[in-house]
Amino acid sequence: MNLGKTFTILLVDDDINVLEMLEDIFKENYSTIVAKSGKEAIEIIRQYEDIATVVMDIKMPNMDGITAAREIRGIKPDIPVIFHTGYPGDYDEDAIDHEEKPFDYILKGEPVAKLIRSVRNAVESYHLKKDNQMLSTHAESNFDLIGRTAAMLEVYRLINKVAPTNRKIMIIGETGTGKELVAKAIHKHSRRKDKKFGTFNCSFRPPDLVESELFGHVKGAFTGAICDRIGLFEYANGGTIFLDEIGDLDINTQVKLLKVLESGEYQSVGSPTVKITDIRLLCATHKDLTELVKQGTFREDLYYRLKGIYIHLPPLRERKEDIPLLAEKFKDYQTIELGLTLKRFDSLAMSALINHDWPGNVRELLEAVESLIVLSDSDIILRDDVISYFNNGLGNISDDMGDDLTLKSQIRKCISQIINDALIANKGNVSAAARQLGVDRSNLHKKITDLGID
Repeated sequence: MNLGKTFTILLVDDDINVLEMLEDIFKENYSTIVAKSGKEAIEIIRQYEDIATVVMDIKMPNMDGITAAREIRGIKPDIPVIFHTGYPGDYDEDAIDHEEKPFDYILKGEPVAKLIRSVRNAVESYHLKKDNQMLSTHAESNFDLIGRTAAMLEVYRLINKVAPTNRKIMIIGETGTGKELVAKAIHKHSRRKDKKFGTFNCSFRPPDLVESELFGHVKGAFTGAICDRIGLFEYANGGTIFLDEIGDLDINTQVKLLKVLESGEYQSVGSPTVKITDIRLLCATHKDLTELVKQGTFREDLYYRLKGIYIHLPPLRERKEDIPLLAEKFKDYQTIELGLTLKRFDSLAMSALINHDWPGNVRELLEAVESLIVLSDSDIILRDDVISYFNNGLGNISDDMGDDLTLKSQIRKCISQIINDALIANKGNVSAAARQLGVDRSNLHKKITDLGID
């Protein structure tokens, strides 16, 4: 593999002959910079942005390689350091590995192929880490998805790959993992991005209502149909439809959905007129569709029509490394939204969040952070605040707000009433209500859905 001159390595040794030898070894595949001391190496690290690996002697006058490596790690912690020493007896390799965590430890006089292989692996590791950082930053800015674990990076890569195509996508994940965000990201970066994006959750809906929502109805089609209404397939014609919890779709509607996918044809409820639609279908489920097919509750022919490309969203408990990042982002956003003084989590509070199981996934974490911001009495959210939140049952509250007198329920009721009043004042216009409340329209729309406001 020829890595090319764009990858730069820093060679550090107080012996000019060793430096010349190292330059001869690596100059064909890398741009090389040399330093004759640890201090000089540190100054070079401060000046150059694109150094991918440091190969450094340990025993040098004034500042040894170990001290220099610590300084370098403080300046740019991601740069791998390979110790290249000729005096192994003067240093404890195990102690260096444990305390300094270098990328590798190579003895002078060992086969040069070992050093070449180590440098190649270090450069590849460094740039893979940089690419992953860029990918996670891109996802946060463009997909509204937050996370840097390997599983989430794979989700981002798949979104980038499948978005420009017209392939059907099946998004697999538990409730609250962000399936709708993935669907929106795919639409936003597809060739249909200038057309409508329609979404519908198939869970716990009467079949007649589902059919009407998807295909529309004409006046008088059923009791309560006082006027014609267009369905999702007409609304999003030319664009994208996202059907969440597709596994809950009733058998009769499955038949009609299959027809749309096969021919693009459908009929509104109560109408003999055949309509044509051109949509890209994205689906999501937390259920095993193959098992539903075996049980006879999901049509096998529809399953194969929908199968397409699978995107798996991991539950939060399987990517706990992302919890601090998510919690900080949610905290900063919500304090700004609520007009409060910025708060911070102390380390024990963050540990308590990390150790929670999060059955409601990212959605539950968002709710927890919102509540902790309101409930915390100081600018620092403490471990006691987090423990109290969970011990009081606020962390696993049901969405039913009937006679529930818990604090979280009352907060939800207040928010619901404020949003409802704004919608009434603006005659149901969500955009106008969002402007009145000083919030983003998409966030208000999600709150309306989450709170079940009509």
